Amino acid sequence: MKHVFFRTLIVTMVLFFTPTIWAQHIYVSPLGNDQSAGTLQTPFQTIGKAIEYTRLFPGNDTVYIHISSGLYEIDEPIALTEQDVHPIVFEGDANNMPVISGGYRIRNWTITPEGWWKTYVPQVIKYGKLFEQLFVNGERATLARTPNKGLFEVINKVHQTAIETEGKDEGYGYHIQRYDTDPQNLSSLKKINEGYWGDANLKDKDIRIKLYQAWDNTYKSVDYINPDSGYIYVHGTKLHNMYSNRNLFLLENYPEALDSPGEWFLNDKGELTYIPRPGEKLENSVVYAPTLSHLLIIKGTQQKKVSGKIFKNLSFQHTAYYLPRKGTTPHQAATHLEGTVLINNAEGIVLENCEIKHTGNYGVSFENSMNSKVEHTFLYDLGGGGIKIDNSDEIIVQNNIIRKGGQVFPAGVGVILRHSAKNKVVHNDICDLRYSGISVGWIWGYGPNRSVENEIGYNHIHHLGWGELDDMGGVYTLGISPGTTVHNNLIHDIYSHDYGGWGLYTDEGSTDIIMENNLVYACKCGGFHQHYGKDNIIRNNILAWGTWQQIQWSRAEEHRSFIFAHNIVLSDGFPLASNQSTWEKGKADFDRNCFWDIDDPNPMFNNIPLSEFFKRHDRKAVHADPMFRDPLHGDFTFKNLKVAKKIGFKPFDYSMAGVEGDDTWKQKAQMQPEEIEDFRNIVREGEKKFCEKEPASYRPAVARNEKNEGKIYPKYYE
Repeated sequence: MKHVFFRTLIVTMVLFFTPTIWAQHIYVSPLGNDQSAGTLQTPFQTIGKAIEYTRLFPGNDTVYIHISSGLYEIDEPIALTEQDVHPIVFEGDANNMPVISGGYRIRNWTITPEGWWKTYVPQVIKYGKLFEQLFVNGERATLARTPNKGLFEVINKVHQTAIETEGKDEGYGYHIQRYDTDPQNLSSLKKINEGYWGDANLKDKDIRIKLYQAWDNTYKSVDYINPDSGYIYVHGTKLHNMYSNRNLFLLENYPEALDSPGEWFLNDKGELTYIPRPGEKLENSVVYAPTLSHLLIIKGTQQKKVSGKIFKNLSFQHTAYYLPRKGTTPHQAATHLEGTVLINNAEGIVLENCEIKHTGNYGVSFENSMNSKVEHTFLYDLGGGGIKIDNSDEIIVQNNIIRKGGQVFPAGVGVILRHSAKNKVVHNDICDLRYSGISVGWIWGYGPNRSVENEIGYNHIHHLGWGELDDMGGVYTLGISPGTTVHNNLIHDIYSHDYGGWGLYTDEGSTDIIMENNLVYACKCGGFHQHYGKDNIIRNNILAWGTWQQIQWSRAEEHRSFIFAHNIVLSDGFPLASNQSTWEKGKADFDRNCFWDIDDPNPMFNNIPLSEFFKRHDRKAVHADPMFRDPLHGDFTFKNLKVAKKIGFKPFDYSMAGVEGDDTWKQKAQMQPEEIEDFRNIVREGEKKFCEKEPASYRPAVARNEKNEGKIYPKYYE
């Protein structure tokens, strides 16, 4: 240990005799050496070593850790604790970000006669577990699944039978659940030896079922499948009734499902097979398997928070999610997941111009923290959602791109604020998620709520749902929230599986929230929906092109539910409002709104003529063309302000929503034309299928069939 003693002595002498400006800079390079001095000429090799070195510094001066470009494959998370008292700036090259990877590269591939790629992965034995995600050439590969695209339907309500088993203390045994589907959906499983379905009960396999249930999902290993009857059995805690209907599902992780480009399968011997996508060549492909669930953990204590840590120009990539033995039961918004970057009991933490990509969980999670910021950061290909803020205050989420989330847990949210106050979520682009864009609050009803004074402004939120989950909102709120504002957002293209694809959604107990100056269009179930709440203000918004209706109100209460003033509501033959008694029984104030249907000169409002609704509720409202330039193609600028002035509508510049900065950054936020067309096709096919069923319980379908002569979706989707 003599060399350790002498090295520490030398470091102490250097720090004592060297000017502070030198001592404050540490250098790290993939070609460095952790036994070196950490200088520009002799850098450290690991970031962890650089952090350890900062703890030797006296005083409280800022330390700069310069991280050279290159790849850092780490086998444990970078950790900062209450020991790290110095302000530290971790900085890479903005033009060539260093990559911090929680995975390992897979090599030594061979090509099979079918043109598939195969290899043996020794790390499977080394780490003692199978990896569950795979990334090929910077994109997530698909664990072998059926169906290859889309989802199967569960027929009938889920059957649940109480059982007595061991492991109740784990919440693991209470019920056997049977999901019924069309036997044809299980045809790929008939290739498996018949004995496999007998007494073995799949114990030697790990076929998984991912269930899409209302606004949530269950993810479990399958106990037993009968392909002939279409029965699939799992077991676990009893599902609430709200999760037992409207189920979609897929099956994955068995070799018989490996049949499509981009799919892969790994057996318990470490043998990996991958079917290359068109254009992929073995000689220049890069394949990564993740092992770590977190890449950066900043964790202090309640008594001593970690503070003053800044991360700039760094790319965090490749994190894992491992399904627990008992699987997972529903967690709204996938809140059971933590972040690839996990921040707990901290303050003054900044992520600026970073990347967080290819994760098995959320991108960033804040817990019990405050006064921090995520800015100009690209969060992409996320196992859950983008940013989770839990019991944390004064967090700024600004000018970020959050896209392609919910890859492992579809219920992940772009940005979620739970029990958190005085946060700002502004100028972000949030898209390509299966559930809500921004969620604010976590109290259902009128109980005490910490989620107050949050600002949600100037965000571009779009292309959510993709016909997979229900009960979602571009902006979704809960609970008593005085001081919370939702303003100047551009929200469009939200499509749920069944019910509940709204733009602005004040759900249970939402109170004292102001929603103003938002442009919302092409949301399946309407631009605005209030389930129940009190004294919300919905004003100066444009709400257009909903398929089921434009606005909805679900529960009447004794108090005033909301104020609806100076809004423009626009339709092309679809209902202006939901057909519910709430509009007559509830209490709300309507003031000078404009309603217009470009296809119906005499539209109805909740089964009464619009003119009659005006007499009863909004005597200063107008039924007139608001004079937008080209709203069917997304241009809601005004040709003429006559009608707007009449209702007191104040024009706002919705082009300000979304990310700010140079053209390169803005272009990065753009979805590709083929992605947009895929979404539109899902809407077209979904509405066609829905209308063919003509369920009497859904009035919008009846209305469109009777009044709209078979028209099934707005012209916007034509």
